[in-house]
Amino acid sequence: MTTPMIGLIALLIIALIGWVIAELKDKCVTFVHSEEEAEGEEEMKEAYEAHGGRELNLKDLLAHNSTNGYKSI
Repeated sequence: MTTPMIGLIALLIIALIGWVIAELKDKCVTFVHSEEEAEGEEEMKEAYEAHGGRELNLKDLLAHNSTNGYKSI
């Protein structure tokens, strides 16, 4: 009976240590988008607005598909 309790307490301690490390990394590391990512985000926003501000469903995607199978290669 004591062995499972010790294991459970050990797992909780490991989880808490991992959580503390993740929180410290979140506070110390700042995330900045690169210029390429910013350009990609602008392209996605333009495509989103070009279709009336709604996401395309599968039918719309297939209708505007620009690949032609092996001919596209």
